[in-house]
Amino acid sequence: MTEIHRILDSHAHIGDIFHGSGNVTFKTGVVKSVYDDPFAACEKSGYAQPLIPEDPDDLIRAGKRRSEEWTLENLTAELDRQTCPVYAVMLPIWPNQTFEEYLAASKLEPRIIPFTSCALDMPIREMADKLRRDIERGAKGLKLHPTIQNTPLDDPKISAAMEVFRAADLPVVTHCGDNPYYTADSPYSRLTTPAYSAFDEVIAFCRRWPDVKIVVAHCCGYAERLFEAAQGLRNVYTDTTMCSAEKMKQAVERFGAERILFGSDVPFGSLGPSIAELKKAFAGDAVAADRVAFENMAELIGFAD
Repeated sequence: MTEIHRILDSHAHIGDIFHGSGNVTFKTGVVKSVYDDPFAACEKSGYAQPLIPEDPDDLIRAGKRRSEEWTLENLTAELDRQTCPVYAVMLPIWPNQTFEEYLAASKLEPRIIPFTSCALDMPIREMADKLRRDIERGAKGLKLHPTIQNTPLDDPKISAAMEVFRAADLPVVTHCGDNPYYTADSPYSRLTTPAYSAFDEVIAFCRRWPDVKIVVAHCCGYAERLFEAAQGLRNVYTDTTMCSAEKMKQAVERFGAERILFGSDVPFGSLGPSIAELKKAFAGDAVAADRVAFENMAELIGFAD
């Protein structure tokens, strides 16, 4: 099996990304509790088992619990357990998390590389100015989550943010997938719009911004569909979040190794099982392994280990 000597996880979170969250990131002594967890079953299958439980609300509830328990302390322990150096791109999701929270975490845990998020409650000019300041303070990219942020990708504020990151030549990661994040009886379900993250909406967004490098998250498992939809777009990348070794190989065959980024999506995925699938996918191909595991994202953000 190919040895992987360094990893740059392109898709990770800390703290609680959901509405109604508390200040989870800096809590200590938080341990995983016992609950129905469809994510764990998917991990045990090597991400081969579809993440579609009999009751979809079980997945939503488990995601919330995982998020509530995913502190900086627990992230650091997970990074320490790995057998090679692992760096993690951290993707805050406004309104529930901020760049400042993740920047502070990166000062305590230097393996964290913070991205920023649009403060969509600010006027456009002030929001854009803040994003520029975030870049000056170390933000290496932008995270968009149309569903949780309840903002379509063609909104003028999103366009203003894209102009900032085009000028900075830094990547943008957008959620892709119109799955709900709240149960129907939750008051927060009315504050989110899953349709804003639909696949076709994201592809149209990529076409509007051909000179911005865009990571279409969670699509490695649907590489054929993404490949067909993104014909002619050299700015489109995807990540391996919750993806089996077989799906990773298929994605590289369609896109080439230079546009696939390793991602775990912790706390919803887990580093150990995700790295195990990465190693299986590129056994015997050290060049592709390093490209996917580290080099691609490092080039996008100008990072050197």
